[in-house]
Amino acid sequence: MDVRLDYGEGHTEERIGIETLQSIKERCFIPVIFYTAVPHLVRDLENQVIRVVEKTQGLECLLEVIRETLNTRLPSINRALVRHLKKVQREYMWDFVSVHWEELADRSDPTTLAYLLARRLALSLSESGVCELIQDLGGSPEKTGEKVHPVKYYIMPPVVNKPLAGDLYRGSVDGQDGYWVLLTPTCDIWQDKAERILLAFCRPLEDSKEYRKWLDRLPDPSKDVDNEFRKLLADGQSERYMFLPGAIKLPHLIVDFQQLVSVPYEQLTQMERVASLDSPFAGKLLTRFVRYYGRQGAPDLDVDVITELLRNQLCCTEAATAKEE
Repeated sequence: MDVRLDYGEGHTEERIGIETLQSIKERCFIPVIFYTAVPHLVRDLENQVIRVVEKTQGLECLLEVIRETLNTRLPSINRALVRHLKKVQREYMWDFVSVHWEELADRSDPTTLAYLLARRLALSLSESGVCELIQDLGGSPEKTGEKVHPVKYYIMPPVVNKPLAGDLYRGSVDGQDGYWVLLTPTCDIWQDKAERILLAFCRPLEDSKEYRKWLDRLPDPSKDVDNEFRKLLADGQSERYMFLPGAIKLPHLIVDFQQLVSVPYEQLTQMERVASLDSPFAGKLLTRFVRYYGRQGAPDLDVDVITELLRNQLCCTEAATAKEE
């Protein structure tokens, strides 16, 4: 679309295209291409889904930008998602609500139906729903099982306005810049009991000795080196660490529970809240943290004493048996 509308006889509306874009944003999602003689009015809006083509560049350039936009798959992904949600809503209303309307209508709580439908939509976007979406787009969904794709670790960007335990932040704390994960219990934050919050530093994977050893020995690292690196990624090492896989703009990170810092709650507003760890990974993070600091130390048992006692008992038993014979 154009930025301005020309009524002829020298009368134009300079910003009608920008206003139309705002109207589109309020109603639906669709990539927009401005084909205009005044590109300077919308250059600051340009990104991967809002493109700007100057009319002097010609129709060939416009067609190329259209092809590039379609190749992003954003339009098809959006259509598939809308189709999926409409299908779930339609089937739920016909197959459940219409059948059980008398029971639902008798309830005094007007939010029941809305809650049930919202939960149904949310669950439809879990494992089976995502697989259905991927197939609709012509892709091959991952195999179900115990292993998950890295993207499933995160909600990005965070949905809830208030901070949650397991939120990932980027910023500077005590002069150290990088990524931090929030460990303060969510209930304390939401009940305004957290005057200070606890953060753990997340080191880049590239800083770990296991990664450097593995990298130095590529393309054929030894079995021991490869196993040590895999143990780090699979959280098979000390509970001091937890690996967070990279996804989209997040790099691969290692949470270090020995690098903790307590800062005023207000300092969170000065940091970029990048993502929230999704369930069950947020719970895994907190459980690992509690286990690491809650473990009870005790002296090692002197097994030499035990083995010596067992030997002596065995010798005495054998001697007694021989004497009886």
